[in-house]
Amino acid sequence: MRIRVFKDESAFARLYEEYGSRLQRFLYVKLPSQEDVDEAFSTLWLRIWEYATTTPIEHFSGLAHTIAKGVVAQFYYAKERKKEDRVSANETMEEIAATDPTASVHAKIDIKFLLKSMKGKLSEEEQEAVILRHLEGYPIGEIAAYLGKSKNATSVLITRSIKKIGNLFDPPTM
Repeated sequence: MRIRVFKDESAFARLYEEYGSRLQRFLYVKLPSQEDVDEAFSTLWLRIWEYATTTPIEHFSGLAHTIAKGVVAQFYYAKERKKEDRVSANETMEEIAATDPTASVHAKIDIKFLLKSMKGKLSEEEQEAVILRHLEGYPIGEIAAYLGKSKNATSVLITRSIKKIGNLFDPPTM
């Protein structure tokens, strides 16, 4: 409320201190390079400020992650548009890959490997719940509010998702 009514920068700074590292990790998982993360992080906080100064906020963490997902979507949309523009200029895909080094970069940390493994195995909602709980450290109650589910349903969703992920790494039985 202090942000909306009084444009209180110190209240906004407290939100930044509390949620900044979580949101930056979220972007790090979703975007290909640190440079992209830094740019998206700035855009994210600018949008949060613009929203917070004009609209009452009930669940800040849910709002912040919703805006973060929009920033990530906008990044990939813009990247795809650039690629289409280059292809339309009669370039081959090999030339595009040569000019975009991130196109061939492989995941360097276990988190990226895990996220790749989850794709196609878990729904978007399951992936989001696991990331929020185990990578971002959000409590079940906040995740439930963000997903629009009860705490119990959210807990069950996360537990079943973790079991599915565990099955990906079990050796096949013969």
